[in-house]
Amino acid sequence: MPVNRRSFIKSLGIGAAGLSLNNFLLTAQQSNKFKDDVNRNYLPDLQVDVIVIGAGPSGIPAAMAAAREGAKVILLEEDTTPGGAPVNMYVTFMCGAPRTGIYLETVRQLNKNHSLGIEPSKTFGDYAWDNKNHWWLPSSYSRVWNAMLSAQKNITLMCGCRVIDAIVSTKGNRNTVTGVVMMRNELYQRVLAPVTIDATGTGLVSAKAGCNFFYGSDAKSDFNESIGLEKSDGKVQPCTQMFISQRTKSNTEFPRSAFNTGVLLYDDPKWEVHQTPEEAVRKDAGIYLHWGSTVHVEDTTDIVQVAAAQMEALNRLKPRLEALQKAGYATHMAPKIGVRECRRIQGEYVVTVDDVINGVFQDDHVADAWYALDPWGMKIEEKVKLDVKPYGIPYRSLIPLNTEGLLTAGRIISGTRLAMSSYRVQPICGTIGEAAGTAAAMAANKKTGVRNIDIRQLQRKLEAAGLFDWYGHVNLNVNNKPWRK
Repeated sequence: MPVNRRSFIKSLGIGAAGLSLNNFLLTAQQSNKFKDDVNRNYLPDLQVDVIVIGAGPSGIPAAMAAAREGAKVILLEEDTTPGGAPVNMYVTFMCGAPRTGIYLETVRQLNKNHSLGIEPSKTFGDYAWDNKNHWWLPSSYSRVWNAMLSAQKNITLMCGCRVIDAIVSTKGNRNTVTGVVMMRNELYQRVLAPVTIDATGTGLVSAKAGCNFFYGSDAKSDFNESIGLEKSDGKVQPCTQMFISQRTKSNTEFPRSAFNTGVLLYDDPKWEVHQTPEEAVRKDAGIYLHWGSTVHVEDTTDIVQVAAAQMEALNRLKPRLEALQKAGYATHMAPKIGVRECRRIQGEYVVTVDDVINGVFQDDHVADAWYALDPWGMKIEEKVKLDVKPYGIPYRSLIPLNTEGLLTAGRIISGTRLAMSSYRVQPICGTIGEAAGTAAAMAANKKTGVRNIDIRQLQRKLEAAGLFDWYGHVNLNVNNKPWRK
């Protein structure tokens, strides 16, 4: 049952908390009065071909791909440095597949120049697939992505710029997004473009544009899924405070007894809890990535609630942090708590959990995906959770329903909560972003709508960029190239 956004926001102040548990589809109605408000001070308008909102694991590939297609791009980021989750939430562990395209360029540079073992991993290979757990320092991601973005002359990166609204034309059959309003140095500034990509991770721009969105868990019956909840509980996946511990004293031993899970060595097939005591002593590199305390947040669109959850997580971590300090380890806490789930924007197609577990490739698929179902906070039979076949992300899932001039990228694309628990990881979000950026540039260059581009041409471009060749390198036979027929 759709919920009217005006009454919804009035009752909450902001966000998605307070939603009736059996309602998960929200209708975002937005008036967009900013350009008519003469009392606000504006900087001069900026005009480009493509706007990308969010310089994270999906936004950076989106901007890079659009720029490589010849589009002039503005990449907006509210933080003072690009990077998103690996940089500000310390989600620096690479999981999921495929590792292709611009994301693969990133991890190759990380392995070559930023290995925690100083020398590159000898087993990394061309496609970063060696059954080992790879992770890097957050600052290493910053350095690699800064270099990649600086080398691309078609991209203007603007950090410290918070988008506060979408500019929408309501003429015709669909709302058309023509740009965004951002806050810059306490002043407002419009950025205009024929195509905007929402890679925020929260779906804020899409919600501001009036798009319908899903929030919280679905019931099985909502999308005729074979597994899931009988009745929606309205919850999103919990948030986790990540941190890194580093040995600062010689002849000290990592306090394994203080941790029962979520501690990762670099370049090793085993997590710390799976090491024998002898292995742990032999392999100890003196630096570990930690999944710290996990906290449920009712409304992950509300930064006040998210901030409160971070404080709660830090308080819960106190015994473990004290054990590390006593053992001679310093800790580096992520500036932001890790958020797994927020809005999911309703698109022309909704990816379901059955698409994921049955390995479905729609005719318009633009990104490959392969990762287990990983819905923190929801119990799923282990065999079902892990027995996921390679599957495809349809282009229609990137196109918000009844909206033109807007594409989504990353975890906010159109899918059910269980399906999203698989494709939310960074390698998959990166390929979705690259597909969105390529499509956005095609639409802008041809002066047409995002629905009107040649999908076969888009797929051929993505194949030429290497987005569909990963499975052959890991001996998986996947016939997923309808554009070749």
